[in-house]
Amino acid sequence: MAIKENIDYIKEELNSQEQLLENAIRGERFIKRHKNVIIGVCALALVALVGYGANEYIKDSKRASANAAYEKLLANPSDEASKNALKKSAPSLFALFAIKQNAENNNSNLIDEALALQIDPLLKEILQNTKSASGTGLMSDYNALKAGYAALKAGNVEQAKIEFAKVSQNQNMQSIVKSLEHYQGK
Repeated sequence: MAIKENIDYIKEELNSQEQLLENAIRGERFIKRHKNVIIGVCALALVALVGYGANEYIKDSKRASANAAYEKLLANPSDEASKNALKKSAPSLFALFAIKQNAENNNSNLIDEALALQIDPLLKEILQNTKSASGTGLMSDYNALKAGYAALKAGNVEQAKIEFAKVSQNQNMQSIVKSLEHYQGK
């Protein structure tokens, strides 16, 4: 019985090795048949990876140059080369610089320059509000909230209520308005 079991075991081993060899031959035939497609897919994947890496490198270098120009402008606000570089590479960052300079030096020329650029619409609305203190939409509600708070600080509760009434009812600022009315700015 032991010899018969040994023979069966050897047959099973040969069958498994035969199947392994058969699968290897099938795989080799598949690779030979589809070699060009496999090489094309690998080349396409490589090109995609290189393109992605190059794109990220370009974005990082633009971001770094914009940050460098912004730092130079913060150190020397009259540097025209840095101003032009920042306008070109990051107009929204230039708009924020213009808001900061307007707050510090009351320089509305930079606000006008920033308004002429292609920037985010909300940032453009903030710039217009900064320039004229009469905004629309969210900024008008913000201005009314500021004026109401200033009236509360001055002790003029009736004027504050009039300003708070200008804030839209569907705005998130309504909770702030109610709190200020309740505590009267304290």
